[in-house]
Amino acid sequence: MPWTKVETEIMTSLTCQIRVLSQQQLERGWQTENATKALAVSIVKLTAAQLIRSEVWNVVPPQIGKVPLFTWKPGAPKPDTWRLSQTIRARWNRPSTTLTVYQATELAGRLFGSRSGHNIRVIEQRHDLLLAEVFILYRRQLSELAECWVGEEALPMAERGVKNPDAFLFDSQRQPRRVIESAGAYSQSQVETFHEYCRVSRLPYEMW
Repeated sequence: MPWTKVETEIMTSLTCQIRVLSQQQLERGWQTENATKALAVSIVKLTAAQLIRSEVWNVVPPQIGKVPLFTWKPGAPKPDTWRLSQTIRARWNRPSTTLTVYQATELAGRLFGSRSGHNIRVIEQRHDLLLAEVFILYRRQLSELAECWVGEEALPMAERGVKNPDAFLFDSQRQPRRVIESAGAYSQSQVETFHEYCRVSRLPYEMW
C-alpha cells in the first residue's frame, strides 16, 4: 500500500531529523482538525511494517519558549555560560509524567540512509524530547526552515572525541546556515564545550 504524505514526513523526521516523537508531539505536528483517525491509522501501519516502535517513558515533559535560550554568530560575544547552565537545569524542576514515544527502527534507518534505530538511553530522553519539541515548533511556525533541518543521525560521524551538533539547517548550496542544539540539562562545562566547537568552526547556533 502506498505511503501517504504524512507517513513519509513522519518517517523522514524520525530517521533523518530527530530521534523520537511523543504522541502529543505527533498530534501537534501532523494532526489536522479532521485527521485524528488518519494519524492513528498511519501509526498502526508504520508499526506493523516494523519501521517505528513505541515505548513508554516516565520523564519530565520538555518546555521551550518561542525563541532559543541563546543565539550566537561569529564575532558575537561569548555567552555567560554559568548563568545559561543554571537556566537550562532549572527548567527540569517539575514532576515527571508518563509519555508514549515513537522511534524509527534500524530497518527504517537503512531504508532512509541514516543511523537511526539504536536505543535511547534514559539520560538522553529529556534531551531528545526537547529537540523534538524544537523541531515541532519549526514545523508549525517556520515550515520552510524545517525542510532544511538535518539531524545528527543523518550526518557523517564526527571524529573520535567530538560530538556533532544535534541538527544543522542547510541552505540551497548545502552549506550550514545555522546549528540547532538541545541543551537538555547541560552543565556549564558542556555549554562551554559546545560554544567553543561552534566558535572554532564559525557556525552560528541556537541553543534551546
